[in-house]
Amino acid sequence: MRNEAALHEIFQGLGVVEEIQADTRLQADLGLDSTEITALELELERRFGVRIDLWGATDFSVAELDAVIERR
Repeated sequence: MRNEAALHEIFQGLGVVEEIQADTRLQADLGLDSTEITALELELERRFGVRIDLWGATDFSVAELDAVIERR
C-alpha cells in the first residue's frame, strides 16, 4: 500500500487504537461511527484530493481505500 503511513496517521487522528492491516474493514472491524466516517471522508479529500463515498453498500477495507486513492 503506497499510502499506508498516511492512512495510519488518519486513523490515529480518529482515535483508532486497533492494529490496522490491509484487510481491516472500516465498519466491521474498526466499528467507525457516522461521525468518524464523515471525518474520514473529509480528511481523505483534504490530504489526497479524492472524494470517496463511504456511506455506500461497500464496507471498504484499508487496501481498497488505498486503491481508490491511487486511481485518482
